[in-house]
Amino acid sequence: MSQDAQSWLEDALPRHGRLTPAVVGLLQNILSRSAIEYLSIAGRTKDLASAEEKIKRKKYTHPSIQLTDLSGVRVITFLETQVKAISDLIRTTFDVDEKNSLDRASDLGDDRMGYRSTHFVCSLGQSRRGLLEYEALSDLTFEIQVRTVLQHAWAELAHDRSFKLGTGLPAKIQRKLNLYSGMLEIVDGAFDEIAREVDAYKSEIASKTASQLSDTELNSLTLRPYLERLAEEHDLKISFTEIPDDILSEFKAFGLNKIADLKRIADKALLEEIGEHITGDENAIGFIRTLMMYHDIDRYFTVWKGWTGLDQPTASLLAKRYGRKKFRDLMNKNEIWIEGEDDPDFPRDNLDEDAPFG
Repeated sequence: MSQDAQSWLEDALPRHGRLTPAVVGLLQNILSRSAIEYLSIAGRTKDLASAEEKIKRKKYTHPSIQLTDLSGVRVITFLETQVKAISDLIRTTFDVDEKNSLDRASDLGDDRMGYRSTHFVCSLGQSRRGLLEYEALSDLTFEIQVRTVLQHAWAELAHDRSFKLGTGLPAKIQRKLNLYSGMLEIVDGAFDEIAREVDAYKSEIASKTASQLSDTELNSLTLRPYLERLAEEHDLKISFTEIPDDILSEFKAFGLNKIADLKRIADKALLEEIGEHITGDENAIGFIRTLMMYHDIDRYFTVWKGWTGLDQPTASLLAKRYGRKKFRDLMNKNEIWIEGEDDPDFPRDNLDEDAPFG
């Protein structure tokens, strides 16, 4: 390696050490502002030995121009559509050297299988040249690689020598490798298609009235809009979190297969009763469980998922509905703790009276 290349590296590497985290931070900010989900953004700066090795291996004669990845940043996202959206943002955020950037999918061609990813050779650009924090960095180039999770998994396997999935394999094994990598690409595309279908389904549900929702399947996508409209109509405070599949299976085991089934047990009188007893925000899962227990507490405990605590307002509501003794017996049988029971002032006498808790 020439003395000029050595001098250039000694000057450039410390500046790249500042550039790499700056690019990572910029990408994090623009993706956050654009509400694009991603798995990770990571950057690395080559050390001197690694840079020298690449210059020698590639026989670079002008390393200050040819060595573009002293700073490298990798964005791993979930879907192919997100790769495209991020790529568009990269082009509007940085100055991209299109000639030396590439879309790995196009580079592979239709007749070849392999991991797909998008690489950009960039600089911070003229717009940041005047900013103090980028003053000494605007002339540097860096690479950004954008991949889906599955593309990243394949690339890591293909480049890890311990898995022996590199080039030069026997033809029979190479054909099998191509087949499996092609299957991975199909799955990647399928996830993207499913995500688009979910978005379309959400849009369709969002346009329906509460009455129109009645005939739809009860699932995580239909439940929230229905409960939001129910809460607004009856002035209920319901907080929303993601509803896991096992909780949905609990609802379905009780018989709530359609929104109409939930609507049937959420009659106006009960909702007014709940509104009187529950003053704070009620979690959506807890709210539906309250509806089920109020409707048929014996049936509910045949599908009960093993939660172990009950707040006092809900306990009061259910004790009033079923009688204090029956309710107490069920709670004891299932070892369910009631909020406030460890309070010395909590009422414990006359358990067979129909008086509510609290």
